[in-house]
Amino acid sequence: MKRCLFRALPVVILVALAVIAGTVLLTTRSLGPAVAARPAAVSATEASSVGSDISPAESVAASAGPSVVNVRVTGTAAGSFFGDQPYEGVGSGVIYSSDGYIITNAHVVTQNDKPADAVEVTFSTGDSVSAGIVATDAFTDIAVIKVDKTGLTPAVFATEGTPVIGEYAIAIGSPLDYSNSVTLGIVSGLGRSIENAGSTALVDLIQTDAAISPGNSGGALLDVEGRVIGINVAYIPPSTSGAENIGFAIPAATAAKTADELIANGHAGHAYLGINYMSVTSSLRQQYRLSRDSGVVVTGLDPQGPAWKAGLRQGDIITEMQGEELTSEADMILVLRGLRAGEQVPVIVDRDGQALDLTITVGERSTSTSTT
Repeated sequence: MKRCLFRALPVVILVALAVIAGTVLLTTRSLGPAVAARPAAVSATEASSVGSDISPAESVAASAGPSVVNVRVTGTAAGSFFGDQPYEGVGSGVIYSSDGYIITNAHVVTQNDKPADAVEVTFSTGDSVSAGIVATDAFTDIAVIKVDKTGLTPAVFATEGTPVIGEYAIAIGSPLDYSNSVTLGIVSGLGRSIENAGSTALVDLIQTDAAISPGNSGGALLDVEGRVIGINVAYIPPSTSGAENIGFAIPAATAAKTADELIANGHAGHAYLGINYMSVTSSLRQQYRLSRDSGVVVTGLDPQGPAWKAGLRQGDIITEMQGEELTSEADMILVLRGLRAGEQVPVIVDRDGQALDLTITVGERSTSTSTT
């Protein structure tokens, strides 16, 4: 008998810094941009080849720092007993195009889905300008804002491939309003999912141990080449979990795709299968008596979702999707990025050692789902 593979994460606090009525709160919450394919993973030796005491974050801070901005907002949050309350918030953003488009988190520029009344962007030079909110997307927690300024230096987004677990990761943002702060860590995991205190859930996240704090929301997570691999969005506070240095970022490919749709259409669409999953490993196979030691095992399903309706069940191991062999969750993520709502997707699953051919009709993701 297969044992349950799913374990819920502790409560996660999203990392924008806000002040409402004088009280500091941790909120739960290109058009032709520069993009780049993912390079091969860089070792610590290669990253520090210029000298053993040179941090791999040093050159990244110099090259990518000017593309990360401070985002300050003011507005009125809907209250209850005390009525509406004015607030001020601080987050971060990443320059997406030279003509003024900037990516940040939706929760940086909204409160309870209500847009901020005013947004101000401060560049690494110290110059500040007002910005308008182009559009927001609650599903991915991505927002695009626009400043009336040209000649900006856009960040390079690594939109092809996936990061490698164990590679260096550098976070740049405005924790506690300390603009352009830099922290160094590694990519700790891929394909993570977290549930917010609100109505949305975030999926397919990058996990990192680079320090992320309130105010880092919307800032950049970069590789040693200075490419954006993610947009920082959340962390698990030690005070509630006992764990340290568990932060999350939205993959660059997701952020860029969502930003392109927000800029072009004012909204973004999201394919939905209704599954949670993880890579099969030799140890996982032994622990849960699985039939193979590669592929992607289904750890949970939405009982009303497309995958369940197509016949997938918990414990199934997906070995192929859309004609692509799946050996790990990284392969799965790459396939999922290309799916569209309404598309018929052929999958092959291993169920207790027997291969099954199934077809999933891709759905449209709703705000309440916690599966992919």
